[in-house]
Amino acid sequence: MRLARFDPFRDVRVLHHCMGNPQTKFNADSSESSENEGVTPTWIPSVDVFEADNEIVLRAELPGLSEEDVEITLENGRLAVKGEKKLAKEDVEYRRVESRYGSFFRTFAVPNTVDREKIEATFEKGVLQISLPKAEAAKPQRIEVKVN
Repeated sequence: MRLARFDPFRDVRVLHHCMGNPQTKFNADSSESSENEGVTPTWIPSVDVFEADNEIVLRAELPGLSEEDVEITLENGRLAVKGEKKLAKEDVEYRRVESRYGSFFRTFAVPNTVDREKIEATFEKGVLQISLPKAEAAKPQRIEVKVN
């Protein structure tokens, strides 16, 4: 098992994200009162990112979606994943909704070490996996030391 690298700014980024998007504070359990009427919950899918020897992998949990519901673009060194999870039946009067739904948009910086021409995405059982292969020049190379 590979341990994640220490990131001293992770909590700051999470706080910045939450402050920039006040709807992330929506809590379905605040329930029956009318204070949340008209509030559409924001859905932010979980994404795991890990690095292997030959690639960087992004794995997003998108339950209830299909590949047609998701759009992936790469522009100016940013990989964007966007889509929308719709309420199953909008014509039904729900008594309680705890599922997350709505539009989402996530972006990720793509390092220069990635071979942009070979990026691939797969979608299986509600999990989107994006493989960002490293360019040959970015892969570790062993240099032999010669002694006179």
